[in-house]
Amino acid sequence: MRRFYGFIRGVFWLPFKIFYPTKVLNRRNMPRDERLISVTNHMSWKDIPLLAVNVKGYRRFIAKKEIGKNKLIFKLATMLGVIFIDRGKADIHAIRESVNALKAGDGIAIFPEGTRSKQSDESLHEVKGGVTMLAIKGNAPIVPMIIHKRERIFRKNYIYIGEPFDLNEFRGKLLDSETIAAASEKVAAHMRFAKEDMELFIKEKRWKAQKKEHKAFIENEKKQNRQAKKDYRLYKRNKRKAA
Repeated sequence: MRRFYGFIRGVFWLPFKIFYPTKVLNRRNMPRDERLISVTNHMSWKDIPLLAVNVKGYRRFIAKKEIGKNKLIFKLATMLGVIFIDRGKADIHAIRESVNALKAGDGIAIFPEGTRSKQSDESLHEVKGGVTMLAIKGNAPIVPMIIHKRERIFRKNYIYIGEPFDLNEFRGKLLDSETIAAASEKVAAHMRFAKEDMELFIKEKRWKAQKKEHKAFIENEKKQNRQAKKDYRLYKRNKRKAA
């Protein structure tokens, strides 16, 4: 599945880079380990290749089971590692498959709002309980990723990576409607905060300050390495003199 995912990612890479130019913001929030659950707002089918092209790492996307009714789409999706879920209930089979994928070191990508926003609507919507249950059982860091605008040809877009969080306080509890609702609200709150922070990030162009900060860090590391080499040479010289 990883190889086929990489192949399809390569097929979409150049067209999406040209026609849907996208800048990833706050990339440093992304954990190095691929074993994570990304939660993203959903505005069109292009969200999937947009994430795959611009955010590194292999992810198994969660999709509603209705998409799999088309045999060709079902075959291709299965080859890509897509996990189909019945959003109308606690789909134990999909949850078990997702948990096993995480245990194997794969990432999971969820659109927790459950459906795409309307054509003119780019706001966040209600987080569905089924995918929240999956996140609780997944026992992995959750990373909110917000797509700034609906994809349009040649319009610059952004993907904002928020701070990772978890749902540890809900693990081991009875997953009744009250617990699921509380967990869903936590996911929604982190997504709302990420969206608000993204707007400020873009307005203030914070990536420029981050770039300067990273450059200063690299320069300081080089300076420390040079000094360490000088100190070591001095130590060796003094040691020879003492002998």
